[in-house]
Amino acid sequence: MTNIMALRSKFKDDFLKKHGVKLGFMSAFLKASATGLKEMPEVNAFIDGKEIIYRDYVDISVAVATPKGLVVPVLRNVETMSYADIEIGLTELGKKARDGNLAIED
Repeated sequence: MTNIMALRSKFKDDFLKKHGVKLGFMSAFLKASATGLKEMPEVNAFIDGKEIIYRDYVDISVAVATPKGLVVPVLRNVETMSYADIEIGLTELGKKARDGNLAIED
């Protein structure tokens, strides 16, 4: 956590200028989670009858607080995203959730 805090502190202003979103902690956690799930595909798999189905993608649900309570939209294909892509995706999902505009696909 100390390294993530130092990284964020060092690059937060440049990141905001370049990408238009703040560099938060969630992008690091989601990137690490996606990397771990790709390295251990059994954790990202599911059982269908007698078969184990391995996913070749990583979708991660993230809880978002709204005036009506928590919702848990899905950030899709996190394994292909940069830190900026993750932060932008989280910002968009959060805004949609707070505005009540989440769709079933979210």
